[in-house]
Amino acid sequence: MAKTELELLEDISGKLEASSKAQTELKAAFDTAQKEKETLEAEVKALNEEKGKMGATLGDIQNEVKELKAKTGRIGGSVASEAAKGLRNHIMNQIHNAITEQKAQIELSGSGELMKKVEFKTVGPIVSANLAGDNYISYLDWQPGMEPTGQFHFRNLVRTVLSATDFVQFPRANTPIGEGSFGRQTEGDTKAQVDRDYTMIDVTLKPMAAFTIASRQSLRNIVFLQSWLPTSLMNQLEDSEDTDFANTLVAAATGSTTTAKTKMPEKIISYIQNLIAAKYTPNGIAVDPTVWTDLLTFSPGSATEMYSLPGQSFSSIDANGNVRLAGRPVYPVNWLTGGRIIVGDWTKAAIVQSEGLVLRQSDSHASIFTANEIAFLLERTEALATFRPDAFITTTV
Repeated sequence: MAKTELELLEDISGKLEASSKAQTELKAAFDTAQKEKETLEAEVKALNEEKGKMGATLGDIQNEVKELKAKTGRIGGSVASEAAKGLRNHIMNQIHNAITEQKAQIELSGSGELMKKVEFKTVGPIVSANLAGDNYISYLDWQPGMEPTGQFHFRNLVRTVLSATDFVQFPRANTPIGEGSFGRQTEGDTKAQVDRDYTMIDVTLKPMAAFTIASRQSLRNIVFLQSWLPTSLMNQLEDSEDTDFANTLVAAATGSTTTAKTKMPEKIISYIQNLIAAKYTPNGIAVDPTVWTDLLTFSPGSATEMYSLPGQSFSSIDANGNVRLAGRPVYPVNWLTGGRIIVGDWTKAAIVQSEGLVLRQSDSHASIFTANEIAFLLERTEALATFRPDAFITTTV
């Protein structure tokens, strides 16, 4: 933990106090040297007096005095100089060492001003609010509620057949199917002859495809993308299939909408009748969700009068909310709009595929290699084959 500026100054002050003690010791040594100098000077004076008495020449005396003075100067001067120099160096070393030891803490003080106002804060527990930024976020894996899913798809109503190629032909019997008919024959008579006329229908299969691009970094850091992207792309592809197949079937349907009924539930029952009369078995009714609502809340008379359901044979709702009209399931679907309905024998159409669902990924598309990104492509090569257009009746109600 970094020391406060006050603590740093106290630490340096302590070291300077130690230096002051050393200075006192050096001063005592200096005083001792000074006393030695005074003793030598006294000896010089006594020597001068002795030499004078012995008749020594002035030059001899002067020479000896110079030598003694030089000696005392070397002793006293050397001791004093070395003591002062040692004291200065010791103090500087103590200051240098104290600042060096606390260099990191001093740098943390910002502008380098040590004598700033000392602040004290209340110590508290570490809580989530202490964590700044998004470094601690954890993402959930893919969950169904992250985008709208769960639609009833067109594929739930028809089967899928496989093709070896993208170019398909199938025969469709003409209406009427041909000439001649079966009949009773009298013994010996020539039997009746019949023939069959067919039209070859071409179907070209094309990919239903799209791609998306994601960075490698996002795939590493946003974990749910790894499971979300395939699921989301799959759901979007099926939505596009729903719209494409529904438009194809609506354009192809030729079943009779002739009816004398005027009320919506009765008109739908008339369409079921027309298909039965045309030798089909209607097995499902796909409707715009608004039609489903109108069907369940239908009132033929006043606003408070509900439709009479004799013995529940006309319409029924099971415990799961599934609705049946005259025993045929009614499917509210989001790929029909504008009050449109399709009543049909759904065995008379199929999705033809030459290549099933394929998810590819690559970092070689365009410039994404140098951008460190990955492209995900989802596709399915397919088309809707409507074997019997007259097995489907579509209109708006």
